[in-house]
Amino acid sequence: MSEHARSVVRTFQIFEALARARRPLSSASLAADLGAPRSSMADLLRTLVDLNLLAVDRRAATYYPTARFSALGTWLVQAWLGGEGLREALAELSATTGETVTLVVPADLEIEIVHAVGAPTGIVWSPEVGQRYSVFGTAVGQAYLATLPSSTVRAMHRRAAALKLTRAMPTLTDTLAATREARLRGHGWASGSFHPEVGAMGAYLPADSLERPLFVSIGGPVRRMESKRPELELQLRDFMDQRTRRLRAARRR
Repeated sequence: MSEHARSVVRTFQIFEALARARRPLSSASLAADLGAPRSSMADLLRTLVDLNLLAVDRRAATYYPTARFSALGTWLVQAWLGGEGLREALAELSATTGETVTLVVPADLEIEIVHAVGAPTGIVWSPEVGQRYSVFGTAVGQAYLATLPSSTVRAMHRRAAALKLTRAMPTLTDTLAATREARLRGHGWASGSFHPEVGAMGAYLPADSLERPLFVSIGGPVRRMESKRPELELQLRDFMDQRTRRLRAARRR
């Protein structure tokens, strides 16, 4: 890895460390956390301060992200969740189903969670915002692949297999079959593939903002999800119908 690439990685790790700590950190503690030389860490922190991405408290010798850094990603959150009461709708879906609901975007061969609403009661699945997982063998992955031509799905499968992104990757035949089924049902379904104890269903989400497609997922303990799968399918379909009607009404205004 070149020195420039290493600096990029360390910059990202600095902000990750601050996010975990949720408080200002010193140069020494950041260097120890990242396993970096204190001299190079000091130079990098000085540059980030000059760029107004970090603020420094010279009396305490600590660093903290600036409002400018926070604002850089604000437009994404607004684009994902700001349209037509989507945040509230996802919370309502979680309350109705009693399961964890996530908002997801595709990221090439993976899926990324951008918003999560925890289940209101009982045993829950606890996904993390920013968490990524393969499109192959997962419920949202099936829903995403169902929006693509079969030729694109085949090409993606070849790349994923060559990169060995997942140890439990389904065969191309199984992937194409699951994709066809997701197209017919209007949603993907996976039980124990993403995680041995998690079952989930996912569907394409009609959206009024951002060009990247959005998907919604309902997930929870496998046995519970399987026992009430027909009910969850109806609740998901009703949620999607409500979103479609709401967006159509908004466009007419």
